[in-house]
Amino acid sequence: MKTPVRSSHGRLEYTGRMPRDAFAVWAESPEGLTAIDRVAAHVGFAFFGKTHSAQRQIWRQLTRTARTESVAEAVQREVDSAINRLDTFVFADALPSCTVDLRRLIVVPRLFVNGEAYRRIQHAFDIQPAVRGLKGGEALRRWFVTTVIDSLATAVASMHPSLRHPVPVGEGWTIVDIDREFEWHVPFKGPAWHGHYYMLEMTRRPFTRAVRKEVGDAIAQMQAMLPQLSQADRDEILKRASLSLDQLFRATQGPAKAGRYVRA
Repeated sequence: MKTPVRSSHGRLEYTGRMPRDAFAVWAESPEGLTAIDRVAAHVGFAFFGKTHSAQRQIWRQLTRTARTESVAEAVQREVDSAINRLDTFVFADALPSCTVDLRRLIVVPRLFVNGEAYRRIQHAFDIQPAVRGLKGGEALRRWFVTTVIDSLATAVASMHPSLRHPVPVGEGWTIVDIDREFEWHVPFKGPAWHGHYYMLEMTRRPFTRAVRKEVGDAIAQMQAMLPQLSQADRDEILKRASLSLDQLFRATQGPAKAGRYVRA
């Protein structure tokens, strides 16, 4: 199956290959239909109909743009930084955590990680003429970014992080497990981005079988505890963590907008 991002030999790679089935779903959505109708209004005679012709034009332009060298380089930079930036999210306030063998084990909601990657890729696209010129307009650009982010998250999961095979990220941290289903919030629009990463701090202490078992037990306890959180508790965690992440990233990214990581 075509996917914009894949895991290859422990590295995430942007392929530029857009999934046609996902595009077809977008084309039938209210946003997609509006964008296609706008393009169809400028189509002359078309044997199979103006709508069909407009959709084909948008798809062909999109696939060419996704493979454009400057676009591919920009996305690859953001894909690389997304995984390396995970060690920053562990310092957000209020995230569920515990300590095992003097190692911190922290739950990092995927909506924070994906939300920051979305913001950065969207910014990178803003200075790409090929992306700005897509006939599908802003609706298609949002779909393009979201599709890349969803593919990125799937590629990380395909690495199958575990206590025996942790995935190193950033400085001194690893992903040791992934939850893909937990609902941190109910989105009114946009992607849900369920689940979270279990991030474990790596130290010089030996990572023995006994320590792995302790960490595994701690993860199991967290998995049992998190569903007991009320929606108000989850919202408070997200709010506090989001505000602190704004401060963490502000120094290198300029003025931040509070709550930007929780996409409603």
